[in-house]
Amino acid sequence: MSANLPQQWLDKASEDLVVARLVFQENHLAHTCFLSQQSVEKALKAYLIAETNQYPRTHKLVDLLQKCLAIESGFSQFLAACVSVDQYYIPTRYPDGTPGGLTSGLPSAEQSQKAMKVADEILQYVVKCLPPAEGSQHKFRVPPGNS
Repeated sequence: MSANLPQQWLDKASEDLVVARLVFQENHLAHTCFLSQQSVEKALKAYLIAETNQYPRTHKLVDLLQKCLAIESGFSQFLAACVSVDQYYIPTRYPDGTPGGLTSGLPSAEQSQKAMKVADEILQYVVKCLPPAEGSQHKFRVPPGNS
């Protein structure tokens, strides 16, 4: 496995959050929420790859968070947030979503802003928790243009 693979996942997580902010400005709220979910998913997978050299093949944030919690108890602060953002994975992408998806219809601007905030907080927390990259004294980083 590539030593910089966790950083590559962090880069993708950061890019998703940057794009979420851009589409939010254009009032594409469903896309904002979906991209925020993707940012969280990729940040959690980056952490798992850095710590265990693997990650589960799932998109469910709560499942990923549980794996992270088994390593670092501080992830518990994000459980409610992950439950909330998890709901945006499928219903925001398809007109018929899933039965029991978003009961309120499309996400609101407030929900979109909260989803982006969660993504940013989790991304920052993951970077803080990661050990220095192998063969380096430098920590992982959030790419510029994110926070």
